[in-house]
Amino acid sequence: MQSDMQFNREEGCGSDTEGRKMRAVSRIFGSTLLVLILSGGSLAAQTDDAARVFRSIEVTGNDRFRDRDVLATADLRPGEPYTEADIVAAVEALEFTGEFRSVRIFSQGDVLTIAVDEEPEFSGALTFGLGYDTDIGAFGTVGVELADFWGGRDLEAGLTLSEQVIRGTADLSGDAFWPGDRSGGVRGSFARFDYDDTLFDFRTADFSPYVRFGNAESGFDGEFRVTALWSEISSVDPAASPIIQAEAGDRFVAGPGVSLRWQDTDQERWAAGVDVDVYGGDTQFVDASLGFTLNLPLMSSTKLRSSGRIGAITGLSDGTTTVADRRTLGGSSMRGFARGGLTPVDLCAGCGAGGEDVITDLGGERYAVLQNDILFTGLAERLPFTPGLYFDIGSAWDVNSPTAPSGTLFDEQVWRTSFGFALTAETPLGNFSASYAIETDAEDFDDTEKFGISFNARF
Repeated sequence: MQSDMQFNREEGCGSDTEGRKMRAVSRIFGSTLLVLILSGGSLAAQTDDAARVFRSIEVTGNDRFRDRDVLATADLRPGEPYTEADIVAAVEALEFTGEFRSVRIFSQGDVLTIAVDEEPEFSGALTFGLGYDTDIGAFGTVGVELADFWGGRDLEAGLTLSEQVIRGTADLSGDAFWPGDRSGGVRGSFARFDYDDTLFDFRTADFSPYVRFGNAESGFDGEFRVTALWSEISSVDPAASPIIQAEAGDRFVAGPGVSLRWQDTDQERWAAGVDVDVYGGDTQFVDASLGFTLNLPLMSSTKLRSSGRIGAITGLSDGTTTVADRRTLGGSSMRGFARGGLTPVDLCAGCGAGGEDVITDLGGERYAVLQNDILFTGLAERLPFTPGLYFDIGSAWDVNSPTAPSGTLFDEQVWRTSFGFALTAETPLGNFSASYAIETDAEDFDDTEKFGISFNARF
C-alpha cells in the first residue's frame, strides 16, 4: 500500500452491489440509522453525526502487507473519532487497491478490527539455460524468480546440472521479512561434486537464516546469519592420501557469520568486503576472507579491472578442517590452471597399482589470489567483443592434519603466475568469456590449462 500495495483495480467499491458494501461493515454504531436509497443505482447513507473513538485498531488476514500500510490506506488511526461513513470509506479504499478478495470492518468494545482476505497476486519468471564451462563441461540450468511470492516476500531459486556437478540454490527474502520490519530472509543450497580428476567425491548442503542491515545506496551494507552446514566425503580411491581417507564420512557444523560490504556508489569504481563464519559441532573452525574489486580507467580507450581475495580456514581448539572446507584455485579463479589445479598435494611416488605416481589434491587452509585485466574498451566499440590482457597471481597453502601423508606433502606458500589474452562478449543468447595463457609459472604437480571458456545461454 502506498509503496507496497499496487492500486491497479479500475473499479472500486461503487461497482459492487450495495448490499455487499454494507455487509462489509458490521454493526459498529448502535445509535445510528443507515438507510439504503436505491435510486439510479446509487447509495446514500443517512446517519446522525454520532462518532466513536477506538483505543486500538487491529488488522487480521494480511500476510503480504504490513499493518501500518493497511491502516494508512484505510486512513484509520487509533484515538481518532470516526462516523459510520468513515468506516464505509475505509472499506472502499481497501477494496479499490485490488489486493483483497474481501474486506470487513467490525468492532468489539473499543477495539476496531479490519479483517482482509488477500488476493494471491505475484509476478514471476521461469528461465532455462544451456552452457559450457571448462571447469564442469556442458551444463543446463533452470531458474525461478517470484516477486511477492509469500507474505510480500521474494523467491529466487536455481538448479545447475552437469555430468560432474549438481548444484541447487534457493533464497526467500523480503524488506520486512523478520519481526520489527527487519530486512533479510532464509537461503539454502546443496551440491554434489563428482570431478573426474579427483580421487574422491563430496556433497554439501547448507541452510542460513539472515538479517540484512545498512543500505547499499549509502555505500555500506551488511548481513548477519546463522549457518548450518553438512558435508560428506565419499568414494575415496584406495590409492588416495591417508589424509583424505581419514576425512571421509559426513560431518555437521553450525554457527554465526557476518558479511560487510563497502562500495563506491557514484562512479562504481571500487568495492570491498569481509566475510567471517565461525562453526562448531562435529569439529570447530573459522572461515574468514577479505576481498575487493576495482574498475579504473587508464586512458580514454583502456580500463583496469582488478579483483582479489585473501582468506584462511583455521581449526579452533582441537578442531580440524577437511578437503570439503579447504580451498583450491584454478579455472575462473586462477586462469592458466585447470579447476582445482593449484592446491597443496600429497605426492606418493610409485604408489599406483601400475607403479605410477599418485597425486592427491588436498586444498589449502590459506589462499590468496589477485586477478588483473587490461580491457581495450576502444576496440570494443568496433568489435563484437571486448579484448584484453590478463595477469593472475595466487597461491593456496597449509594443510594441518593429524594424519601423516603417504608421500611428500607439498603445502608451502609458493606464488604462481599466469599471463595471457582474455575476451568477453554479451550476445543476444547470453554471456561469453574466454582466456588463453601465453605463459604460466607453475609447480611440476600443478594442473595447468592453456585455454578456458565459459558460455551460458538463457531463454
